[in-house]
Amino acid sequence: MRRNRFLLVVYFCFMTTLCFGNEVVSDTLKNPKDHPNDIIFISVVDKWPEYIGGQKEMYKFISENVNQAVATKKGMVNLRFVIEKDGSIGDVEILRSLCPTCDEEAKRVIKLMPKWKPGQVNYRHVRCYYHMPIVFK
Repeated sequence: MRRNRFLLVVYFCFMTTLCFGNEVVSDTLKNPKDHPNDIIFISVVDKWPEYIGGQKEMYKFISENVNQAVATKKGMVNLRFVIEKDGSIGDVEILRSLCPTCDEEAKRVIKLMPKWKPGQVNYRHVRCYYHMPIVFK
C-alpha cells in the first residue's frame, strides 16, 4: 500500500513536471553593476538544476516529510521556487492552491529540502525557477 502510494506520487510528480516545464532566472545582465537586483528570464540552459541523488531521492524526501494529516482536502498543490546559485531554495510561491493548511505544508516541505546542484549557463551558476506539484491524499 505504502509502495503503491509512493509510486503514484512519483509518477504524478514526474508527469506534472514535464507538463509545466521550468524556467531559468539569471541575474547576469550586460552591465550588472547598473542593475544589481534585476532578474532576467533566459530560455536556454546548459545544465538544469538537480536534486542531489536525482528525482527518485527528491520524491522520496517529499513523501517522507509531507504530513498528510494536515490535509483538509485531497488534491494537488502546485509550487514554484527558485534554486539559487548556491543550490539553496528561495522564493517559494503557490501557483495552484488546494487549501491554506495544505499550501503551508507544501511550502514547509520545499523549504526543508537540502541544497541542489544549481543550473548552469556558460559554466556559470544561475538562478532557476523550478515547478513542482505536491499531492495530498
